[in-house]
Amino acid sequence: MKQYQRAALALVVAKLEFGDNKSNIYDYNENAYPQISGNVNQHEAKLYDYQRSVIFEGRNTGREFNLYDYGHSEFISLKKKGVKKYEGYHYGNSSYFEITISGSTLSFYDLGTGQYYRFS
Repeated sequence: MKQYQRAALALVVAKLEFGDNKSNIYDYNENAYPQISGNVNQHEAKLYDYQRSVIFEGRNTGREFNLYDYGHSEFISLKKKGVKKYEGYHYGNSSYFEITISGSTLSFYDLGTGQYYRFS
């Protein structure tokens, strides 16, 4: 999974957990705020990545979000697994990921890379 896809997913989770008024997210691995913005609610996510000029969006099926990255033509699933915990599957890389929230920090574990990534 690409780092900007992780950032978009982290922003979706942050908006679901902290409210849609959360306008951006800090990427500790890139030491920057990704240029991604948009709206997220319990039914749908619509984000725009200004750096790539790409839409990242999807709908909640009732079980999970089915998201699509138009820049790479890749599907990504995201579902809540418990209190402050999400997991999903990146179909482009055939790999799972987990996102856990502690305070205002999101810890993103990408099983494809075997590494943690932090956002807030």
